[in-house]
Amino acid sequence: DSDLEDDDFNDVNNVLDQTMYSSNFDPPPVEFSCDSYSLTSAGTGSELVFLNPFSGTVEVRNVLDNAVGNDEAILEQAMMQASESILNLRQQHDSSSLHHHDDENSEIIAGEAFHRSSMYDTPPKQVLYSVDDYFDLDLNEYFGEHTPFQNRRSSGNVTSDWVGVDSHSALSDSNSLTGTLIGAARILTVEPEQRGEEEIACTEVFAWSTFDHKTGEVVVGGNASSPYCFKHVVKVAGSFYFLDVCANKHKVFAAFQVGSCPFEVVTPDDVEARRRARGNRVLAEINDDDSVVNEDGEPIRMSRTIFCLPLIKCDDSQPSTPESIRSKFPTPDSSIKAQYPVSSFSIDPTGNNLVVGTVNGTVEIWDTSRSTNPRRTQLLSVRQSFLKRHRAMTLDERNTSKPVEMNESIDKPSDNELEDAATTIRESSIQDDIALLAIGGEEIPHKHPTSKISQIYLPRHLTAQKCGFVTKQRNPDYGTTLLLWQTPSMFLEEAVRSSGDRFKITAMINVPLSAQCHPEVHYDGRRLLVFGKDHIGLIILVYHVLGTRFDQDEFNDYKKTKLNAKGEESGGVINLEEECRVKFVNRIRHAGLDGLAYFDSMLMTANERYVVINTKAGHLIGCDGRNACEGLFIIDLEDSRNCEAET
Repeated sequence: DSDLEDDDFNDVNNVLDQTMYSSNFDPPPVEFSCDSYSLTSAGTGSELVFLNPFSGTVEVRNVLDNAVGNDEAILEQAMMQASESILNLRQQHDSSSLHHHDDENSEIIAGEAFHRSSMYDTPPKQVLYSVDDYFDLDLNEYFGEHTPFQNRRSSGNVTSDWVGVDSHSALSDSNSLTGTLIGAARILTVEPEQRGEEEIACTEVFAWSTFDHKTGEVVVGGNASSPYCFKHVVKVAGSFYFLDVCANKHKVFAAFQVGSCPFEVVTPDDVEARRRARGNRVLAEINDDDSVVNEDGEPIRMSRTIFCLPLIKCDDSQPSTPESIRSKFPTPDSSIKAQYPVSSFSIDPTGNNLVVGTVNGTVEIWDTSRSTNPRRTQLLSVRQSFLKRHRAMTLDERNTSKPVEMNESIDKPSDNELEDAATTIRESSIQDDIALLAIGGEEIPHKHPTSKISQIYLPRHLTAQKCGFVTKQRNPDYGTTLLLWQTPSMFLEEAVRSSGDRFKITAMINVPLSAQCHPEVHYDGRRLLVFGKDHIGLIILVYHVLGTRFDQDEFNDYKKTKLNAKGEESGGVINLEEECRVKFVNRIRHAGLDGLAYFDSMLMTANERYVVINTKAGHLIGCDGRNACEGLFIIDLEDSRNCEAET
């Protein structure tokens, strides 16, 4: 009888397994980190786009789909579903042998039911790039006879690598939000057939939007609809190292490595500019080699030029023709040439202002309101800004060696003007070095002003003139420094605001985090978040930025904290104006902020309500029956009952 009962129990277990697996599939028995994701809303929206690490698909989901909450309510809900599953199975397979084993196996059955609960298998709202699209890939559209590679065709293996996904808001000239655009970029590479040959690379940028930028048509869909129905694409015969997308004008701004761009020929001026850049970095004793290499450890050959490319509307329902293939390889609308090799840039949501950072710690502001004829309006040097400020404060406005005004308007500079400016800058650098010796290097608050501008942060829903922007510089010895750039009239009404306003540094943050990690930063015009690692562990630092007069009372009531030996307030803040512009307000520590080493990529996306970061300690947040570690750690700033989750 005992053998018979065991057989009956095994049969019931097999039926249970088949029933559960027929509708729900477990993830593979390995862990993949999600390294590309973005919240699509700058407000309180919960929509998230991410690159699925299991399938390689680009999906749009609700940020709380498949989330395991850090609250008893989630566990109770899961157990109720598990109990219902058990009762249904008992009704279907009512046998004495099953009830005989209820007591000793109820925990196992509950665990199995909870493990395969459907609450963690919510399908995506929309799949923008599916698995089927990989099988439909026609390499002739990338490297065939109707492409720029017609004379360089190769039969080697092709590798498709996703660079990442991102989301952008479109802001009209009247400062109204017109829609959302999701961008994704990948590079297809053909391996060389023989040693010594260079590999062939093709860059492809996708853009899915909720609006038609030509007609103004906007798609407003429900939960079951597909709002991102306007698809655009652009292809380039080369590989880029920095890229940004303008949603309002449907343009792509891209910087390509030297020798890997089909639109530019390397000139002696470019060689000289790179030589000057290397010379200045040696002079400043900057050792930041780890930030000028790619993920494979190969050096990034940065160029001085940024190209503006149009996005081409794509209709997948129509067959490809030679004309349609050629049209997806457009020529640039215009190009922008910076004074030094470009390390980063960012376009504001109107598409009228491009902020460019270089390897020498300089920032350039470009007016791109006319995409075919951009012009530079400001040229700023971090180093000279601090030297000029310090001389004005400590040397009684010394004018014997007046520095070059780096923030003067420069309208359509010619190559000769750039060379003259470069000569003047070299002469001014000598004067600045003498001034540094006279003042004393220890008195300058910025210890590595000539480090490259590794990132520029602009809010996705505000113009640069209205809220300013933040630049990031990192040095392996001194750590990370954030600079807040604002205009004097940013608090005035837009009608009286001057279009020729000059940006200047109003505050600096010497981020009190480990110099080994590369912190992630989010800036929305009012709140500044920094995700990194200190001597205790992973942490999120929260700063309040005075970006609007609505917050003026909070800053008026703010009492400055005691300065440390470096002249810093709490959180490493140094306000450079009489009026306080930045204050440290909070820090977030949690068990879910764990598992990442200094060499791991710390990623973050945020809006007014949610903060989403990657984690390797998901099992410390909640129990989902899988004991999963890697995932996305979600902080809901509005829900006090369930403010953390892991998906």
